[in-house]
Amino acid sequence: MTHRQSLISNELNKTNDASGQVEQFYAAECYDLLGQIGFLSKEKIALMLDEKKMSARRNRLLEALQKITYAKIASLEGNDLFAQELFSQVLVKINILNKGSQQESALAYFYYEYSIFLMRIGDLSGAAMHLKLAQGNASQNKLKQMIAYQILVMESSSHQESSRKKWLQSIAYFNKYEMTVMESQAHYELALFLVTEDNVSEAVEHLDLAHEIAVKAGYQNVQWNIDYTKGCFLVSQKRQTEALRYFQSLLNSVSSNHFHARILLRIAELYKELGKIDEALDAARTCMEVCQRFSMDSELADAGLILGDLHHRNLSDITRAFFYYQQAYGSVIALAKRGIPINSRGERTINEYVNFLEEHFPGDSSETTNEDLFAFSLDFTWVKIKDLFHYNLFLYHYMNTGVGNKTLDALEFPASSFYSATERLRSRGITFPNFRRSDVEIPSENYVEGLQQYCRLHREKNWVDINERFEKDMLAYHYKKNNYNKKFLAKNLDLAYSGIVNRTKYLTSRDS
Repeated sequence: MTHRQSLISNELNKTNDASGQVEQFYAAECYDLLGQIGFLSKEKIALMLDEKKMSARRNRLLEALQKITYAKIASLEGNDLFAQELFSQVLVKINILNKGSQQESALAYFYYEYSIFLMRIGDLSGAAMHLKLAQGNASQNKLKQMIAYQILVMESSSHQESSRKKWLQSIAYFNKYEMTVMESQAHYELALFLVTEDNVSEAVEHLDLAHEIAVKAGYQNVQWNIDYTKGCFLVSQKRQTEALRYFQSLLNSVSSNHFHARILLRIAELYKELGKIDEALDAARTCMEVCQRFSMDSELADAGLILGDLHHRNLSDITRAFFYYQQAYGSVIALAKRGIPINSRGERTINEYVNFLEEHFPGDSSETTNEDLFAFSLDFTWVKIKDLFHYNLFLYHYMNTGVGNKTLDALEFPASSFYSATERLRSRGITFPNFRRSDVEIPSENYVEGLQQYCRLHREKNWVDINERFEKDMLAYHYKKNNYNKKFLAKNLDLAYSGIVNRTKYLTSRDS
């Protein structure tokens, strides 16, 4: 176990220069929570913090909890790929969390932490599903309250007064039972909620309360988030010069390279707004160097966008703009290929890259994007490709639009046609999960990340329009892969040549 923990620690500290530093940033916050919810005794927490003792007194449940904690730390430090890998390792051996007297709590705690990770990376449907699983498995009152609070955070976009009341009730509960990690976090997140309602003065009060608790308890992550958010408040109030000075001073007070990257992004954006192009370029380049060195792909995409836009709009350097837009786009696609969904930031990156290509290289933009999304289909027949597309299209809308009539309304698809389509898929061995169950799981065999991202990019299209667009895009992709030869195209897709000719008339001008 000591060897495995050392390997995990090395990976965590890819975002820092010193060994063990990242764990120190987040240890108080992460391990205090385990004790405050009554989940582990102080002795067991001390055991988890001592590698040698963990190795000598093998406890598989504690090892699983340690891995969950490391996954949480990795996510907080911007290493989402490693966080996902660790969560997946726990998921594969989830039965370990089903054993012992604390089985319900351990399993619920895993689902709770995994849902927060999924929310952080933009997989809101997955986060909601795992929160329900946590809710269904929780037995301890404190854990139940934490889960209920997290559901409140997810649903708070309704901006109802009742949300604020429930938030204050949660804070009172956390305060009563001395759950300082959750209390500071709830004050902080309530502040963010109040800002969306333009209640900045009360938001600042809750930020100050969260900061006071975090400083007293030594929760560095919460402190840094609060300090960063205060700078964002200045930006929202159009106090750019003041915000710039604030972020520059903040840069020297945080130890985490992940926060350094986030702050550098803000500094670059502010310099850009103030018309100081050289300074903006310098901050964005420094940010990109930090991100490349420490594998922070999300921030890398944002830095690439800023650099691309600066070279494009301000310096009219199309070559360098293209390079940086490609860097940004590539980092988003790299994450998607590893199972990290394309969130709103990723969508913005793809859209800006495509818009740049359409402006300067018309006709090539969609082809460039689809090169990555359609790679899964190279060895499939046309029937298999269309079946997988329809399955993933329905799946995407089930998870993001809603089951039943919500999906049908979004696709403008008659119920009778929908049932015919799903029955056809079932007859070919492609069955759908039961989304009405609380513990629904998505089988991996027919789930295609590239198609999920394609459906996301074209989510506003109805059934007819997205099928027409998909057929053209996919045939164009395979036409290129078959050296622009329609006979090869027909053979490899297992389609009649005459049908290919009719379907690809729009490609005739490219035919050899």
